[in-house]
Amino acid sequence: MEGVTQNFNQLYKEYHNRSFLFARSLVHVNEIAEDITSEALIVLWERIKIETVLSPKSFLFRVIKNKALDYLKHQKVRRRIVESLDDWEGKELQLRIDSLEKMDEDIIFSKEIKEIVLRSLDSLPERTREVFVLSREHQQSGKEIAEQLGITVKGVEYHMTKTLKTLSFSLKDYLVVS
Repeated sequence: MEGVTQNFNQLYKEYHNRSFLFARSLVHVNEIAEDITSEALIVLWERIKIETVLSPKSFLFRVIKNKALDYLKHQKVRRRIVESLDDWEGKELQLRIDSLEKMDEDIIFSKEIKEIVLRSLDSLPERTREVFVLSREHQQSGKEIAEQLGITVKGVEYHMTKTLKTLSFSLKDYLVVS
């Protein structure tokens, strides 16, 4: 076994430096060139153990060339995938930007606003809420509401003012100030 190890060490010493330089000239990355060189030397060593290799240097350089070619092809495919992902991410980002630009805030907040309005109206005294509903939902005038509820027009105005102040406070985060 020692003779086999010694023979590999001799092979390594004889071919490693030139093989590494050749591999690096092909792949331009020291770590990858070292891996390719080591793998190629092992392939050469395995071949030498089973048959006579007439030109170890040529054999080694052919193995290095093929491994470098495999690596470069893999890098090309990898780059294409990364570019494709970048392109997809760019399109997805643009779609999100377009969606946000076209988004109608009224639609987004309408359900939330309705819930806030209903809670605010529920918190009001019954008469105040009744005046507001008759005014806004039934489209009655102040005079009509006053007659129907048996209160003065000033009373209707008081209840409407109270409701609008409550709603204004509850919806302050949604109101646009110009």
